[in-house]
Amino acid sequence: MIDSFTLQALVISTLVIFSILSSKLFFRFGFPILLIFLTFGMLAGADGPGRIDFSDYSLAQSIGIFALIYILFLGGLESEWDSLKNFLSVGIRLSIIGTILTALILGVLIHLLFPVLGFMESFLLGSIVSATDAASVFNIFKTGSSDLPVHIKKIIEFESGSNDAVGVLLTTIFMNLITADASFSGFQFFRFFVMQVLVGMMMGYSMGILILYLMNSVKLGYDGLYLVFITASVPFIYAVTTVFQGNGFLAVYIAGIIVGRNKFIHKKSIFRFLNGYVWILQIGMFLCFGLLVYPTRMANIWVPGLLIGVLLILLARPLAVFISLFRVNLPIKEKLFISWVGLRGASPIILATFPIAQGLVWGDLLFHIVFFVVLVSLLIQGSLIPRVAQWLGILKVDPDRKIYRPTDFDNIEFPGMTLQELIVPYNSSVVDKALFEIKLPDQSHILLIARGEQFLIPSGNTQVKGGDVVWVLAKDDVMPIIGKTFMSIA
Repeated sequence: MIDSFTLQALVISTLVIFSILSSKLFFRFGFPILLIFLTFGMLAGADGPGRIDFSDYSLAQSIGIFALIYILFLGGLESEWDSLKNFLSVGIRLSIIGTILTALILGVLIHLLFPVLGFMESFLLGSIVSATDAASVFNIFKTGSSDLPVHIKKIIEFESGSNDAVGVLLTTIFMNLITADASFSGFQFFRFFVMQVLVGMMMGYSMGILILYLMNSVKLGYDGLYLVFITASVPFIYAVTTVFQGNGFLAVYIAGIIVGRNKFIHKKSIFRFLNGYVWILQIGMFLCFGLLVYPTRMANIWVPGLLIGVLLILLARPLAVFISLFRVNLPIKEKLFISWVGLRGASPIILATFPIAQGLVWGDLLFHIVFFVVLVSLLIQGSLIPRVAQWLGILKVDPDRKIYRPTDFDNIEFPGMTLQELIVPYNSSVVDKALFEIKLPDQSHILLIARGEQFLIPSGNTQVKGGDVVWVLAKDDVMPIIGKTFMSIA
């Protein structure tokens, strides 16, 4: 007789493994990977062949929040601040103005099409799906669309990582208006918003600095403890910020940016660990959300769900983007692409559990509509991102490109040193010279040379050719000298 724990472990592990293996096949056909996990969760649910009865919305909400804070933290870690800072104002406009406009425009359209939903319920539904989803956006950019211009990716990533605060605020406002909570005045809502943003930003910045200081100054006895420390720091940042009435999602994202743009011990190992850990959380979160859904109920709301999803994709989101970016010096094709990559995912589903948790009459209906809108967004928007980018002339794909770069290098294991990738100009003074002939500082070493499709482990007699990609490990203070040596013109 199999005990309950063994049976549960068998079912859950089988579901996860099968989902991962299947995602490889479906991704080849352009389906977003997270959509696969949602689908398998639905199939395993009470209405599907799996017959797993799971209806604990509070637990699902907690799982979703827990996963989302790590997704946001890792997104911040991997952000490139130098690319982002020049377009920070654009990201803020989209995050605040764009999210509010999306909720209001979509709310009006929903009420006009489906007057059976009250005015406030329509705005509540618009607010729940107003914020773009960090999990979906970060996942799409990791698994595809890598040839997009960096500044576009960073604008969209910053928006999706920071607009959860606005989505939570709007959802809270309309939920209180529906429940006629007279204790909340307009001033209190404004104060709540300001506190959420300001406290979230300050806590994120200060906690990021603190994590950096502790990581680099405290000598722990075991290397693995650094992984445990930074893993435990993420929910700590969220919880402390929430206690002080700030937005924990915003705080962990900013803390990730602060930590990621600086050097700290075992950075490579921590990045690897968090990438795998976040994948586990994402899979569990989307499978869990899929278990909550009853496909038989969705069969009754697919028409309004599809209409709302299409209105969001083709009307509300583009209008909000173009209005919020009015007079911003970005080409129209880039604004159109930003409009398209307004993916919905985990964030709206988490917010959709709030009305059910408060016992609102329309709670279950709203949840299933939101879930259907998320499916539409991932299926239509997510799968067509590369094609839309190519159609707009943004995605530049070179079919003859055959240089494969190793990505497993990191300079963090060498404090005070830098691993620099240099591309040798064809008219450089070092072309056709052997490495022993090039006068490099003593505190430097050529690790690898990529030439076409070949990787060369260099010796002193290896000649440098124009177009070579050279990886140099050197002390920080001598790296500028090495750069000038390779870039000098003959």
